[in-house]
Amino acid sequence: MAKKVKEYKKDIERALKAAGKYSKGLGAQVLSLAGALRTLDLANDEIDELECTTIEVTSRYGNETLAPHPVFKIQKDAQDSVTRQMKALGLTAEELTGTDDDDPLIELTKKVRNAGGRGAAVVKRN
Repeated sequence: MAKKVKEYKKDIERALKAAGKYSKGLGAQVLSLAGALRTLDLANDEIDELECTTIEVTSRYGNETLAPHPVFKIQKDAQDSVTRQMKALGLTAEELTGTDDDDPLIELTKKVRNAGGRGAAVVKRN
């Protein structure tokens, strides 16, 4: 179940503070991102319940056709909005989600990224 907008707002403010980017003047931007995140979660929850990706639509002339389910447009619009808002706030997905640095996949990604153009990264197995 999707969190409420105020919960997302708290998470975003926490991420901004942790990244040293928080300012009270960002209130409208934070609220906009919180709303977009809630909309995206609601759309994803609805998509999880769908049995197919299309719906039957009856035109004004009585013709029946198939059309994409409207929730997919809502999902795409919310994704675009989240991306724009995060960029405007200077947040990365990692900062926003508070990803655990002890996650092996994240550690591997950092090693590969840090290796840059010097060849393959050496990864130690635990």
